Amino acid sequence: MQLSYQKLGNDHPMYGKVEFLVADGMTPICYKTKDGYMPLEEGASAAQVQTQQASSAEVETKPLYVLSFKINGEAEEMTFTSKKKLDKTVEEFSQKGFITDLKTTVYQTVA
Repeated sequence: MQLSYQKLGNDHPMYGKVEFLVADGMTPICYKTKDGYMPLEEGASAAQVQTQQASSAEVETKPLYVLSFKINGEAEEMTFTSKKKLDKTVEEFSQKGFITDLKTTVYQTVA
């Protein structure tokens, strides 16, 4: 656990009432006041911070399909972003006698 103390901006609803927002990494834990520590209220400030965390934690990904195969013993690879094109290519390549060792790998890339 690594605690950080963040000063509140003028637009924060608790500005002037507390000195710092205490957080563990990016997760707010409580407020620090002159008299000690005060728990987070379930008000707008906590909801805003949690919404910001949720949006930064969710990363859009899209699949990248990698087709590995051998043509006359030589290793080759092709990449596809479309599952339909991958399936069509695999079907065509499987009918060819000189193309062997068809393998498909799926990676998740950042969109």
